[in-house]
Amino acid sequence: MATLCVSIAPLVAAAAETGAFERPEDVVLLWARRAGLVVMFISVTLTLFVLLLRRKRLMESQSKWLLFLGLCVFPIPVVLLSSGVGMEESKSVKFCSSCHQPMGPFVNDMQNPASETLAAIHYKNSLIQHEQCWTCHSDYGISGTAKAKLTGLSHIAAVTLNTWTPPIKLPGAYPWRICLGCHGNSARFKAPRKEPAAHEGLVAEVLKGGLACTDCHPSAHPPREQRSTR
Repeated sequence: MATLCVSIAPLVAAAAETGAFERPEDVVLLWARRAGLVVMFISVTLTLFVLLLRRKRLMESQSKWLLFLGLCVFPIPVVLLSSGVGMEESKSVKFCSSCHQPMGPFVNDMQNPASETLAAIHYKNSLIQHEQCWTCHSDYGISGTAKAKLTGLSHIAAVTLNTWTPPIKLPGAYPWRICLGCHGNSARFKAPRKEPAAHEGLVAEVLKGGLACTDCHPSAHPPREQRSTR
């Protein structure tokens, strides 16, 4: 608890000075990153110690055990911690925007206060508090997370190998049921009202795939002619 307070305190002070709120950094993620670096340092140090300072005694039992720890035991938590940190950080908008040429127009539009696309409306009004790209482009449950991660790996490979083809588009129809995860239980969907903004009866149509949110609302992203080109 004390660690959490210490971690959040500078952000609270900064928010008080600027009048803006900044989301506190994930303390668990922070310490997982640090722990991974410490264990990696121990692993490398042990290995180098044996290879450089005990190279004439490599066949001794103590040297073998030290090498076993440095090469086989300590790398396991390093891989687990770094994988967990990487999986979590890959959800951020910053990570998505790191592929500047393909994703730049999408992120720039989303963060543009003057834009009226669905992504921009959700972003500037904090309708999605964080991890905006991930929230809208990953389906529910473990299978949705796994599919999104595998798709992300294919995107990274395409950018790294420079095999991506503009304009960027989804491989298939967007599953609009994802939107219902946040909006499905809102008053507009549930309350029986006779107003133009009411959404009575639309949930079933969206779930059946007979209705898309953009049938009534603006497009989620810029039109294709404004997306990335080579």
